[in-house]
Amino acid sequence: MHPNAQPLEEAQRQLSLLLRQQEQLAPGLYRELALYLQVLREGLLHAVQQACFHLATQVVPERYGQLAEDRRHTLQRRLVTLVKRCNALLTVEQLMGLAAQQQRRQRRREARRREQALESFLAGAPQEPTAPGETTAPGETTAPGETTAPQPAAGQPGPAGSVTLGLDLPLSADLFEAGVPGLADLHSELTERPEPPERPEPPERPEPQASAVPSESRAAAGEELQLLQSLFSMAAEGLGDPAEPRPARAVAAALASADAPSADQAATATQLPRDPLVQLRWWGHFDQALSQRLRTLSHAVNVELLRLGLAQALLPVTLLDAVLQGQVEAQPAPANLLRLPLPLPTSGGPVPEVMALLLRPSDLEFDQPKLRHCRKRLEQRRRELKTMAQRYRYWQRRLAALEAEQQWFQDSAQHQSPQANP
Repeated sequence: MHPNAQPLEEAQRQLSLLLRQQEQLAPGLYRELALYLQVLREGLLHAVQQACFHLATQVVPERYGQLAEDRRHTLQRRLVTLVKRCNALLTVEQLMGLAAQQQRRQRRREARRREQALESFLAGAPQEPTAPGETTAPGETTAPGETTAPQPAAGQPGPAGSVTLGLDLPLSADLFEAGVPGLADLHSELTERPEPPERPEPPERPEPQASAVPSESRAAAGEELQLLQSLFSMAAEGLGDPAEPRPARAVAAALASADAPSADQAATATQLPRDPLVQLRWWGHFDQALSQRLRTLSHAVNVELLRLGLAQALLPVTLLDAVLQGQVEAQPAPANLLRLPLPLPTSGGPVPEVMALLLRPSDLEFDQPKLRHCRKRLEQRRRELKTMAQRYRYWQRRLAALEAEQQWFQDSAQHQSPQANP
C-alpha cells in the first residue's frame, strides 16, 4: 500500500464531512438572512421619516414652514411610495440578482480596460528622437543637434537617484504569443540591420574600437529580446496556437474568460453555495448589494427633498459610495443622516456644511432593537462559518499536497523500474 494512502483518504473524508455539515447549516443561515430583511422592511419607512423629520424641522425649518399643505402631503406620499418600491427589492433573491449584475458589470469594465490597453500597446510605435527645436515639455525645447534623453523604465533609478513609477500595464505573456506587430521587425532590425557607415575621424584622434560598441549593444539587445520571447512563450502555454496571430479583442476575451472562474458565479448565485470559502464571498456580495439598495433609496429621497427646497444640495451617488466605503470622512450626525463640510474658502467663520439622507445598516440596527438582535445572530453564524472555512482551506491544501506527493512517487517509481531490472 502507498505510504500516503491513509492520509489521503482522511483528507478526502474531512472535506466531505465539512461539506455535509455546511449543507445542514445553510438553510438556517438563509432563514436568518430572510428574517433580517423582513425586520428591515418593517422599520424602513419609520427610519426614513425620522431622518426627513430632522432635516425639515432642525436644519431648514423656515423652508418647511413656507411649503403649501398639498406639497407637504405630496412629500409624505412620495416617501411611502419610494420605501414600498425599495421593500419589494429587499429580498435575498433580489439582492443576489443585483450582486450578479454588479459582478457582470465589473467584468465588462475590466475587459474593456484590458482591451483598450492591448490595442494601445499593439498600435503603439517606438518614439523617434525629437526634431530640433521641437517642444518636449512645457517651457523646454531641444537645441539643434541635441536629442532628448531616454526616460528610465518603471521602477528604475532616474536622474539624481530618483525613481520613476510607471502606470503602464506589465507585458503579458499572451501579447508575445499573439504575434505583436512590429516585434519581429524590431528583432530583425536589432540582429540583421547593417551597421551604419562611420563618419571619418580626424587623423590625430583615431578610435579603432568605436564601430564595435554599437554592434555589441545591438547583439546584446537581440539576445535579451530572444530571451524575453522564450520566457513569455513558456508562460503563455495553453492560451492557443503560438503561430496563430491574435487581435487585441481575442486576447482580451481569453484573459477575461480566464479571470472569470465558476467560483465567481457561485458567489453571486441565488442559492447558498456548498463551499464554505465561496459562501463567505457570497455573504460579502449580499452585504454590498444591501448597502447599494439603501444608497439608491437615499438618493431618491434626497432628490425629492431638493425639489421641495428642503435639501441644501444634491450629493452625487459616487460621493455616497465613497462615504460607505470609508474613503470620505463624514462629520458626526444623527442616524441615517450624512454631514459633510463643503470645500469652500472661509474667512475665519464657521465652515459651511451640507446634510443629506444616507441609510446605512449600522444606523438602522442602532435604532431598531429587533433588527440589532438579528444582526447579532448573523454575526455569530459568520464566526462559525469563518472557522469552518479555515478548516476547509486547511484540508484542501493538505489534500493537494498529498495528491502531489502520490503523483511524485508514481512518476519516480516508473523511472526507477528499468534501472532495477537491466
